[in-house]
Formats: sequence, C-alpha cells, structure tokens
Amino acid sequence: MTRPTTAITQCRAALGEAPRRFSWFDKFSYLRIPRSDWVEREDPLAQILKDQNLLLAEGRLVWGALVQANSALFERGRDDLPAAVIYSPDAVFDDSPDLLLDIAQKLYRLKGTRQQDPELAAFSRMLASEMDREMQMEVPRRLTGSVTVYCTDIIVARRHLPGRVLNEQVFPLLIAPERTAMTMMLPSRFWPTPA
Repeated sequence: MTRPTTAITQCRAALGEAPRRFSWFDKFSYLRIPRSDWVEREDPLAQILKDQNLLLAEGRLVWGALVQANSALFERGRDDLPAAVIYSPDAVFDDSPDLLLDIAQKLYRLKGTRQQDPELAAFSRMLASEMDREMQMEVPRRLTGSVTVYCTDIIVARRHLPGRVLNEQVFPLLIAPERTAMTMMLPSRFWPTPA
C-alpha cells in the first residue's frame, strides 16, 4: 500500500507546479465539472463551476475526507452530486490523512443530534438538513486539536472518480484559499495507480 505522504506527493507531481496549463480538450471535457440541472444559479455550489479553472490552474493539493455524500454516488450512475468534505491547509495531514478521516467521522456522528454547544449544534443542523450549503466552515477546535480544519460542500463529478463511483473516504482536493472559498476533488487521472 502506498504511504499517505508518497500518495499526495505523487498526486502533486502528476498535476505539476502552478500555474498549470491544460489542453483545450482536457479543459473543456474531462477536467471540467459540467453544470447539473440541480445546481441553481443561487446555490453556493454554482461558484465551484465558475472557479474550477482557477482551482485546476493554481490550486494547492491537500487531503480531503468525506463527511457525507448523496447516497447515489456510492453506486454506478451518471449524475454529478454533492458531498460534504473536510480538509486542512496544514501540511500535518500529508502524513496522516487517517486523522482527517477520524475528524470527519466525529462530525458525521453529530448529524441530527441535540447539542448544547452552539458550534456543534450548527454542524448537527447543517448535516441533517443535507440541503444547507456551507463553504469553508471551520470545524470546532475541540474536534481538531490546534489544527485548522474546514468543512465544505463540493460537487463530485463522476468523470473524476475511478469507475465513476465514490469508493474512497479520503482523496486529494484542490484548494486556493487566497483566491476562493471553493474546493474541488482532484480528477482521478492524477491519482497514484493502486499497487
């Protein structure tokens, strides 16, 4: 099995240094997340569609961990659908994406529960509604220690998944926090080949 640091390093090498340039064909076919009918103009996820070229050209790669996703993504299908993920701009997770997954699982266990703490209650409500979009919502430090971790919604593009099915709970994400609060999954073409 590939070590986590090696895997993220391989992704970074495959993607290349920013600013990146892609062929016209790649930019407007495989790499592009197409607009789905369910993404309304006022939906915050619509901004991902506007910022995806920026993320691909200038984004930084970090590990992301799945909090929850539309259940249809776990089966073969055609539709691109939303998911809630967490990530950190801190390189501490390069070696330990499993720690990020632990935080994601703690967040998911809050879903729909009664919480006295206002920060935890906000996550409980947001995850239970499944329709409230949160972009770059900071995860309470009591769940992360001293490390900054964000929860955000993304569009999972089927064409970016191996086999067009969401089988991974930890995967590389592109972030560009200096330019946008949006995040996107790194297309699997740039993921390491499984050993």
